[in-house]
Amino acid sequence: MPHFHNLSSFPRSAWTRRQMLRGLAAGVATIPATASCNAHTGEVRVSDLRRPGDPDDTAAFTRALQLGTPVYCPAGQGSGLGGAYILRSVPLRSGATIRGDGQASVLRLARDARSVLVGESPTAAVPLENIALRDLRIEGRVTETGFREHWNLVSLSGVSGVRIERVQFVGFASDGLYLGAEHGWPVREPRTISNILVRDCVFDGVNNDNRNAISVTGGADITIDRCRFTRCTRPTMPGPIDFEPDAFPFYRLERLRVTNCDFDNCGGNVGQIAFVVPEIVPPPRDVLISGNSFRKYHGTGGDVMMTIHRQPDAATPAMKCVIENNVGMGGYCGFQIFSGKDIVIRNNRWTDYTGRSFLGFGEPTAGVMDVIVSGDKFTRCGRREGLALAVYKGDGIKLQGVCFKQTGNGGPGSAPLYLGKDRIRRLSLLRNDWRGNPASPGLIIVEHGADYLPGTTQVTGNLVPDGRSLPAL
Repeated sequence: MPHFHNLSSFPRSAWTRRQMLRGLAAGVATIPATASCNAHTGEVRVSDLRRPGDPDDTAAFTRALQLGTPVYCPAGQGSGLGGAYILRSVPLRSGATIRGDGQASVLRLARDARSVLVGESPTAAVPLENIALRDLRIEGRVTETGFREHWNLVSLSGVSGVRIERVQFVGFASDGLYLGAEHGWPVREPRTISNILVRDCVFDGVNNDNRNAISVTGGADITIDRCRFTRCTRPTMPGPIDFEPDAFPFYRLERLRVTNCDFDNCGGNVGQIAFVVPEIVPPPRDVLISGNSFRKYHGTGGDVMMTIHRQPDAATPAMKCVIENNVGMGGYCGFQIFSGKDIVIRNNRWTDYTGRSFLGFGEPTAGVMDVIVSGDKFTRCGRREGLALAVYKGDGIKLQGVCFKQTGNGGPGSAPLYLGKDRIRRLSLLRNDWRGNPASPGLIIVEHGADYLPGTTQVTGNLVPDGRSLPAL
């Protein structure tokens, strides 16, 4: 063999798999410099590690990650059609950093594969850490396979310190991104999900034949910011973002943020941003849903939905949940709060909905406690059902500075607000504006149940149309 002074002239074909594995086992990357690492950026190019006989790009991608250096996916240099990188369940490692050239760098799910990237810690004590995905397009095959539950494009379980930025998730058959705080099925072991940032990403379900764009079963310090969700979720699945643990007591949901996101033309049967928490799991704590935009929802839930599957009482932990400065237009309703405690809903704009937003659904495992709706505006809400907002069951509910405009449908039973016959305690109606509803037969429809206690409702400073008045409460 000739002596090579310049490693860049080393024949790639002479570099055998055995030599590479021997070098990796010794802790030394024995791949030639130009084939593994850019001297200026410290990155390895996936296309440089592809070998004759590789059926797709999975092996090359795995080799690149094993080097422990940042991985670069140059646009158009994969083995698939159009230069896409064809991948099947590539295992992520701690410290993995993968970037591309934006939407032109395509990571495409291989045929009959379930996931593109998978990261799962082997033990509960030691999560995978410091993973970054940036400037990529990750494609599924939902138009070919149809809905396939658990076929998630990116699946992470037991991870901490994850940054996903400017990534497009397209055509997922189940979830685009799965964040699972568990291992195993049906027996579960806890795993860590913490310190997660998903920012400036796009989740495009293509044909609404998927599960969720993002599923979260548990975790802490999770932020979803400035993302766009479109054409997500089939009618029998929850919705674009679903925080939903299973019924195991180790799950926790704490310090969660969904901010400045855009939802367009999505569906589902629970909600666009949904929290569904079994009774055995503690209620979520410190939740912020702020600055989001909702349009053309064609599902049967709310833009924001929450249930903790229990009627809260004095012993129930305060959730510290804030839903503020969101703008919704079209669809069924703005919010559905089946149950929860310590929830502030303020300064939202809800326009052109067929159904009603509500607080405290009337069933044994529902009801709200210590809820404030302040400064919200309901315009042309309840066009089909006749009601803009309903309160069914709760204790310590305050409607303050809420504005109702052109709500209801003018038919029998139409009104801006409905108070149900289930138990309602300590209700306050303060400085609300009812003046823009001349077509509604009533301003408030009241159905007092057998356990109604007169004198528990405070009514002060409300603005009503000339010649109209609020009913006796």
